[in-house]
Amino acid sequence: MQGGYESIYLGLITKLSECDFHESAERLGLEYVDSAVQISFLKREYRITLDGVEPLDGQPVNVNNRSVLLYYLLSKGQGDPENSFISFESIPRMISGLSVQSRLMNTPLERYFGNDYVKFSEAAVKLGGIEEEPQLGKHLWRFDVLPKIPLKIVFYEADDEFPVEIQIMLDKTVLQFLEFECLAFLVGCFVRALIKTAQYGDIVGW
Repeated sequence: MQGGYESIYLGLITKLSECDFHESAERLGLEYVDSAVQISFLKREYRITLDGVEPLDGQPVNVNNRSVLLYYLLSKGQGDPENSFISFESIPRMISGLSVQSRLMNTPLERYFGNDYVKFSEAAVKLGGIEEEPQLGKHLWRFDVLPKIPLKIVFYEADDEFPVEIQIMLDKTVLQFLEFECLAFLVGCFVRALIKTAQYGDIVGW
């Protein structure tokens, strides 16, 4: 019997027969090779065919990572990011009637990294992050997790008055490409990858 997340992935595979891979690849900024789509996600390369998603490195991959890539390929989104970012927490309030405790995504990062900015920055670099606008006590990192979906992390170091705070930011156009449920999958995959990269010192093998 398949688990819930596995069932979601298998359900997405059934929709691939209706997808024009070449058109989607051009619109989403992906590479189309030999009737398949190649895509980079969290510093790993994948190939998508009618049978689903396979990592090119042959290493295990979480089923939610596979689902995110199919959600993205099946998306009807178009255009480019505006480079205007909002917090992930605020996105549910933009959607009428949706109430979600989005801060649950921030908490694992704060719990794991605490005020250890060095450990955070080392993992961020390995996951493809680029630091922007360094300030005293505040660090801003950008990750191009998918071609049309940039993500930023703001790391506020703890001080005498406030504990460490880690904030997840996404471009305002993100809902054009992923519905909120899919977006929550993507952010969850990113959070897991950042923590696992710090734990194991690498982006694969866990």
